[in-house]
Amino acid sequence: MSSLDPATSPSLDARCAFHPEMTATAACQRCGTFACHDCLRWARDGRRYCGFCAVRALPPLASRADRFLANLVDSIVVFVPFTVGLVMMALTEDLPGRELFSLVFLLGGVLGSLLLCGVQLYLAAKNGQSLGKRWRHIRVVRMDGSHVSLVRILLLRNLLPSILNQLLCVSGLADALCIFREDRRCIHDYLADTQVIQVPEHERTGTPSYRG
Repeated sequence: MSSLDPATSPSLDARCAFHPEMTATAACQRCGTFACHDCLRWARDGRRYCGFCAVRALPPLASRADRFLANLVDSIVVFVPFTVGLVMMALTEDLPGRELFSLVFLLGGVLGSLLLCGVQLYLAAKNGQSLGKRWRHIRVVRMDGSHVSLVRILLLRNLLPSILNQLLCVSGLADALCIFREDRRCIHDYLADTQVIQVPEHERTGTPSYRG
């Protein structure tokens, strides 16, 4: 969109869409809406957006702490049913019919873990959020802010980095350490053209909001 400055075009006399009594100083570079100085936001891509577009085009990046906690939860949660099944197998080892109990608990643990994997995939496909990311109010999106497909998440963010780690003998630690760069993107983010952002407050509550 054009970043036309009305100050250089007096004949236009554009007014701010949010404050009609104010003269617009520029147009939002995402939606083209004219806005005054108080309504414009400089985003991290160096462009100016109106308040509505600023939180949608480039929401704040997820913090390193939130990404760590979300990943920790995601790494543990799918194994909880299987672990519980193994514990129950151990506890019922001396009971009569332990073979049947062991089989039931083992199958229950495996099915429970598979079910949680399915839930994780469903949430990732729906809005780029795993259980851990939902808890921390963060999500995976493309670099342009658009939805990231499940195929991209599975193949480029997970499978391809694992293959490269094996072929190049690169530790997963090298991938994780890249989060300390300014853009907070790991190697798998570069491969998948993704970033992890904070979920805007208006989406958490389900009600639209705007701060001029």
